[in-house]
Amino acid sequence: MTSPSSVPSDAPLAGIRVLDLGMFWAGPYSGRILGEAGADVIKVESQRRSDPLRMQARGLFPGGEPGERPWNRSGMVNERNRAKRSLVIDLTSEEGSAIFKRLAAVSDLVIENYSTGVMERFGLGYETLHAVNPKLVMVSITSQGLSGPESAYVSYGTTLEQNGGLFAVTGYPERTPGFSSLAFPDPMGGMTAAGMALAALRMARRTGCGSHVDISQREMTTHFVGEAFMEAVMTDTAPVPIGNRHPRFAPQGVYQCSGDDRWVTLTIASDDEWAVLCDVIARGDLATDTRLATVDGRRDHHDEIDDALRAWAGPLDVDDSVGQLRAADLMAGPVLNSADLYADEQLDARHYFETIHDPDAGTHRYIGRPFRISGVSLESGRPTPLFGGHNEELLTELLEMTADEVAGLEERGVIGDVPEGLRVGPRGNGGS
Repeated sequence: MTSPSSVPSDAPLAGIRVLDLGMFWAGPYSGRILGEAGADVIKVESQRRSDPLRMQARGLFPGGEPGERPWNRSGMVNERNRAKRSLVIDLTSEEGSAIFKRLAAVSDLVIENYSTGVMERFGLGYETLHAVNPKLVMVSITSQGLSGPESAYVSYGTTLEQNGGLFAVTGYPERTPGFSSLAFPDPMGGMTAAGMALAALRMARRTGCGSHVDISQREMTTHFVGEAFMEAVMTDTAPVPIGNRHPRFAPQGVYQCSGDDRWVTLTIASDDEWAVLCDVIARGDLATDTRLATVDGRRDHHDEIDDALRAWAGPLDVDDSVGQLRAADLMAGPVLNSADLYADEQLDARHYFETIHDPDAGTHRYIGRPFRISGVSLESGRPTPLFGGHNEELLTELLEMTADEVAGLEERGVIGDVPEGLRVGPRGNGGS
């Protein structure tokens, strides 16, 4: 089993212990960021209610095979929960709740993204945990926040994209609002939570008193559309979706190149750049067209410019089109899909991908972290923990329980290593 001893002693967050109760994406992602920075992150789940992504993996299993323990092979869980240890404990039981309090007493941070009120029903609300450990920081990531008339509402990232105003300004004119398909508020919430957790931990060290960080994913989503929000406030007119166009730059768009579904994206931000673009695409007639001399004129005749850019890009390989535009110092790039990213030279040169061996899922290259810290290696190679894989290690190490005490907890169903209600079927595909 992987233990904190595998974390470099000079890692930025070495010595910080986190109890990560996160499920789905926002909470687990926050814990993963902290774990990759060196914190000892303990993913706490229950046999009665494990992280739903352990079984809602959309078929994302290595080789498409769920295996004998599919809850340990989910690509979605393994991508979001690396660099952690696992404790599976029934928080609805008195024993389980008591054990969590003891763990909170020797930890620095609790992260949870349950619905509002769930922690209180466990008997583990902030006031209770603060009484156990006055220096403890607790971060709650909820849909609407912990207060207000909608505080009890639940949501997914996809509904928060709409509720937070993101897709009122995204998409194409005269079409119904859509979805990103990636649920942006979830990873944005996770990153925000990680940052604010560090701020609260610093305050706790300075004051000796912990705090409760209340993160509303809806408010956080609205925070990212501040420009559109202020336009509505200051002009009394709500902005509308404008597709690939830009309110100030022109031309801007995505243009198909040769090959199957290959595209180049381009933005022209000034009149000088427009002149350079016309030279690159060998359209001197557009450069001398007085109608297109200003950004306002180019916006008015954007369809005509788009036709010219499509005619130029269509016969070209996407790398050729991007190379010509970048050689002229224009803002352009290829539209990459997931497979392209996996083979991307820039990402590979920065060692963005990390090869990790997982006991159940095998060896794979996973996406890394979008940050570097000079003088410190953050590539730990620590896989996502097996469900309940550190039960004994954690309880004996942190709470000084004996092996017999741990065995008793397992016999009584307080801890375990198999999600309740799941059993292995004939092909090892899990069933109820």
